[in-house]
Amino acid sequence: MLARPAGYAGATIAALWAARQVARLYSSTEPFGPEFLNVARNLGIFILPAFVLLLAGPFRMWFDKFAPLYPLVLGAGVLNIYVQDDALAAGLPLIVLVYPFLVIFALAYLLRGRVSQA
Repeated sequence: MLARPAGYAGATIAALWAARQVARLYSSTEPFGPEFLNVARNLGIFILPAFVLLLAGPFRMWFDKFAPLYPLVLGAGVLNIYVQDDALAAGLPLIVLVYPFLVIFALAYLLRGRVSQA
């Protein structure tokens, strides 16, 4: 019940972040350099739970209650990037907290959260 709206919200946050980053890169002197690969990698990590929430099917009620954590954590991580002035203060929480959460969240929903189709 909550998984689909959370997936759409998270995908929207990830897409808006990627659009902003690509627009910033396109206005620079070297538009498709190594920074573009970083944006693509980050978008893949950011949107992975959205694909799982939207495409994996129905989830158990216990897992469904925790689906809104995905857009909240992703939104907090992206907001932290734009609020912080220091690159280390912006990137370190993203790498240490947000990335592992998103990957573990997606794997947990994919492997354990699905209702068996027996």
